[in-house]
Amino acid sequence: MSLPDKSRTPPLIEILERSSFITFESDEQRNTVIENIMGEVNSTDKSVEDVLTEKKLVNAEKIKLAKRSIDMGIDCINLDAVEPDPEALATMTAGFAYKSHVVPLTLENGVLSIAMEDPLDIILLDEIRLVTQCEINPLLADQSDIDDSVRRFYGKTAEDIITGQIAGPVGATERAGVETIRDYGLDDEMLAHDPTVLEAVNQLIIDAVRKVASDIHIEPFADEVKIRFRIDGVLEEQPAPPRHLQAALISRVKIMSDMDIAQRRLPQDGKIPLRIATLGNREIDIRVSTVPTVHGESVVLRILDKRSISYGLEELGLMEDNFRQFQRMIRKPHGIILATGPTGSGKTTTLYACLKEINTPEVKIITVEEPVEYDLPGINQMNANPDLGFTFARALRHILRQDPDKVLVGEIRDFETAEMAIHTALTGHLVFSSLHTNDASSAITRLLDMGIEPFLVASTLEGIIAQRLARRVCQYCAEWYKPEPEVLHDMGIDPDTVDKDLEIPNAVGCRECRGRGYYGRIGIFEVITMSPNVREMCIKGITSSTIKAEAVRSAGMRTLREDGW
Repeated sequence: MSLPDKSRTPPLIEILERSSFITFESDEQRNTVIENIMGEVNSTDKSVEDVLTEKKLVNAEKIKLAKRSIDMGIDCINLDAVEPDPEALATMTAGFAYKSHVVPLTLENGVLSIAMEDPLDIILLDEIRLVTQCEINPLLADQSDIDDSVRRFYGKTAEDIITGQIAGPVGATERAGVETIRDYGLDDEMLAHDPTVLEAVNQLIIDAVRKVASDIHIEPFADEVKIRFRIDGVLEEQPAPPRHLQAALISRVKIMSDMDIAQRRLPQDGKIPLRIATLGNREIDIRVSTVPTVHGESVVLRILDKRSISYGLEELGLMEDNFRQFQRMIRKPHGIILATGPTGSGKTTTLYACLKEINTPEVKIITVEEPVEYDLPGINQMNANPDLGFTFARALRHILRQDPDKVLVGEIRDFETAEMAIHTALTGHLVFSSLHTNDASSAITRLLDMGIEPFLVASTLEGIIAQRLARRVCQYCAEWYKPEPEVLHDMGIDPDTVDKDLEIPNAVGCRECRGRGYYGRIGIFEVITMSPNVREMCIKGITSSTIKAEAVRSAGMRTLREDGW
């Protein structure tokens, strides 16, 4: 087989190869890969881009970057494959590079090669020439890769900001450091306004958003302060700040969330609305909770990214039969639909996806939540405030006077709210709400335990969906293997009934998933529709396990475990 003429290589592959997004160990390997790609392109209606993505030779973001490079006529660059010259890095400060989203790479004969997100930004190019006093050779790169490279090359991280610029007293232990700082007049509130502490907290939030974390945990212990991010449902430790900065960091977070920084003996809740300029003016809201512990206040920041609520029902991960059942449920004219599961299982996302599906100009939708997590266009949203006596139940009484068609109640947590939700359903409204139970059938017994009459539950409840979020194996580094018969037996599957070609992905770890082997999460669901048999069992007060068995037998319901498998 002869080596393909490089001049006949598709431009997309050529730019990806030249930019080091695709590498080959030898000409023979290059020859084989390109022949296979072009063979598939010529024999199907697939594009080169489709084949590259399917074969996982390069991800979609890098392909998009390469196509921009072709359109602009400017080379793009893989920043993971380069090591910048110290002389080039010295031409600008880390602050300027980070603010401008550029990273200097090489300096030769007065020409500075620089990676930029927009190489056609003439104003920025002029500013860089003024700052560096060099001619500029712009190269195209992805903005997130540029910002990661700035931190990697210049060492600009939250850890460096905290540990490098505010040190404890010389010769003092970290526990004693608190007293020494206060003796010199730097109390916690003053230290919380220190520019370095401000920058450290800001960078901590940016790092969490970049890593797609759902929560930031700041936890004080006897000899250390732990910082952990919850990423894809799993807590991961981050570099810890010095112990003597614990109070300053927590005070800064409390100031940002409009809490009383002097109150340290009672739990507090707050909210921080942010627009992060370094992430393309991304808008996020942060819910903050503080509780007093033995060693100080523990703080959890829940990150609510407004981009993550753009899911429709089709993107939630429902399998086809569950999706059809759910579509039928949310089209009902009245009744109650419940989403159940533990905290952080995606119930709010599911309920919002339902509202998005049925939100039309002909329908009036009102929600009452504690608090409102995301703004939904075209939907009236109310914040419950139990401290002022404005509970879910009281809000529902007033909602009915607003002539709604559909209603969302954030959570049914007591008899009064459950009673009002049922009253709302009986008066011709469709009610969506959430309930904390382990599976779908337990929602029925939970309502009965609250004191709701069985016949009311049976006549108003239309459907229940229980859910969990499971980590998704990274598609870029997954290794596929054939499961052993013992594994299939554990799943309750007869190995003889399984396709011999069945393969299961195994987590490995790569740059895309930051070495974890998992990237993103997928929903696992259990859906019960209220059939006549289930309603009759509900009226008789039969146990949840029997109701579940009936739903599996008569309606073909898959349990959460089976749906996960």
